[in-house]
Amino acid sequence: MIRNLKLIKYGYQFKLNMVFTVFFMLLGIVILSFNDIYKGPSIYLVFYCGFLFMIQLSNTLMTSDMVKSSPKYRQFCLGTPRVINITGFFVTVSVLIVIRLIQKGNIDEFKKYIGNELAALGFMYFICLLYIAFVYKFFIISIILFCISFTFSNVTVSFVFITYNFTFAQGAGIALLCMAAGMVLSEIIGRLIYKIPPSKFAQSASLRKYI
Repeated sequence: MIRNLKLIKYGYQFKLNMVFTVFFMLLGIVILSFNDIYKGPSIYLVFYCGFLFMIQLSNTLMTSDMVKSSPKYRQFCLGTPRVINITGFFVTVSVLIVIRLIQKGNIDEFKKYIGNELAALGFMYFICLLYIAFVYKFFIISIILFCISFTFSNVTVSFVFITYNFTFAQGAGIALLCMAAGMVLSEIIGRLIYKIPPSKFAQSASLRKYI
């Protein structure tokens, strides 16, 4: 798997994608620092977008005839995004916790709100994992369903938080449960559709002519 991850540097427009990776992570840190969860539960995904660019790099390699003909194509197709997603989840959670600890200044104030934030992060992450499982194969319909899901989810999560406040343990449990459920479902979906050719619309315009 480590060898597969190293192959990402040969992805299409590697340097440009890495610039966007760093940019969105920094932007995500700023947004997490200055935005209230109740105004937009999906703000966590701005930071996570940095990891999405790494998955995009991995996906560009899967359009290569050399990679598609490799006996390890399935392992690369499923395993690399899996590792990136798991890493992305724990890094995003860690960044959120560190930022809130610094902002709140004490543990009691930190625990008062972090449960809801972790629950929201897990729920949004679940949706994002399902989106990633489909988007590189069925681009148009995935984008439409993703936008609908996020609009509905933002409203629903905000409403829940008005009426209920999760403890730290509850929020962490929900986040881990959502992550695990998303990973399992995305793994099942990936195994079912991995032989379907990648969608050209999921690639940049400059790469489509090579597919």
